[in-house]
Amino acid sequence: MKFAYEFSHLCGTVYTQGNVVFTPDGNALLSPVGNRITMFDLINNSSRTFAFESRSNVHAMAVSHDSRLLIAVDEDGHSLLVNLKKGIVLYRFNFKAPVRALRFSPDDKFIAVTHGAKIQVWKAPGLKREFAPFVHHRTYGGHHGDVLSVEWSPDSKFFLSTAKDLSVRLWSITPYPTFTPYSFVGHRDVVMGAFFSEDGSSVYTIGRDGGAYRWEHNYDDMDDDLDDDDETPILARGVKWSTKHKHVFKMEYAKIDCVAFHAASSLLTVGFGNGTFGLYSLPDFADIHTLSVTQHRLSSVAINASGEWLALASQTLGQLLVWEWKSETYVLKQQGHFFDLNALAYSPDGRLLATGADDAKLKLWDTTSGFCYVTFHEHQAPVTGVAFTANGQAVVSCSLDGTVRAFDLNRYKNFRVLTTPNRC
Repeated sequence: MKFAYEFSHLCGTVYTQGNVVFTPDGNALLSPVGNRITMFDLINNSSRTFAFESRSNVHAMAVSHDSRLLIAVDEDGHSLLVNLKKGIVLYRFNFKAPVRALRFSPDDKFIAVTHGAKIQVWKAPGLKREFAPFVHHRTYGGHHGDVLSVEWSPDSKFFLSTAKDLSVRLWSITPYPTFTPYSFVGHRDVVMGAFFSEDGSSVYTIGRDGGAYRWEHNYDDMDDDLDDDDETPILARGVKWSTKHKHVFKMEYAKIDCVAFHAASSLLTVGFGNGTFGLYSLPDFADIHTLSVTQHRLSSVAINASGEWLALASQTLGQLLVWEWKSETYVLKQQGHFFDLNALAYSPDGRLLATGADDAKLKLWDTTSGFCYVTFHEHQAPVTGVAFTANGQAVVSCSLDGTVRAFDLNRYKNFRVLTTPNRC
């Protein structure tokens, strides 16, 4: 008898909360599922749920640009440093406060972490085991509300932070005599995201009310006391920023809930509260693509390295989608149960797994890939039991709606409904 059991897949859910992240090669997607993380291989059409667990539900994640490290932070601020390739926990660390967002710098030397109304920057750890891999670099304060996001400059020497105080601030990693942290103001609602352009000369800020600004610095305002051979970055030479373009996203009174930016192709993805997302080309905010993917708010969006795939996640129903906007096709479309599971059953050959839940849905899962490939919606009340026929060609389910239904697994149809003659 075999006793060396290993964790394989987590069926029943594909997304719970937090941000979804593409791996740097753009071929896989990381999604938080409760206190675990699932990696979806979009090339080989398979999924893998890591064996490690956090103390509570994962709320924020970040992957290093060399694909070696993954940092996952739960709702209470407890983090896991993971070797992404092997799925092994290298270190556990407590940030001692809830973390809304964290980002690796482009050179993977630093990690910016939101810490209430402040931002903490830590030196990024390596793969080797160390006594204290997280070394604190600096703490940045100046916001008057909780910080919502952080974004690095292309040269890893500066970063932007957005907060609930309706402002965006520009910070430097290394102190410069001519640099003073700059504040971008003018938004009338919470700023959901701020991003650098690919060359670092422009800054884009997106507000929850749909207001978007493009900021550019004025070279005429640079400090003249610095020599041309001085290695001080341009952004640290006392330049002033001004608004060059304003835009308003209009989406039937729906506010913006999440944003993502792909600097290489200047593409901005905006997720709205009505389940619609928009793809825009910067710097002129031209509308390229708009699509409604769900009836509920979008919780997280992400763009892969090539800018071709968009990942969209909705917390309300536990939906996870990957959309290829050029061909207008789904690369991945998954949705788990959004209420408690009541019953499950294996097919006779062990290839399929049937689950029934309080959401009145019956789902079939492929135990090899971990994907749900068919969902039956015929029941009108919670499903209480499921069973496969002896030949594995049909699955039978019972529900609190008073019916027993049989589903054909070849045609995926409900071919038989059994009810009592008289209801009690």
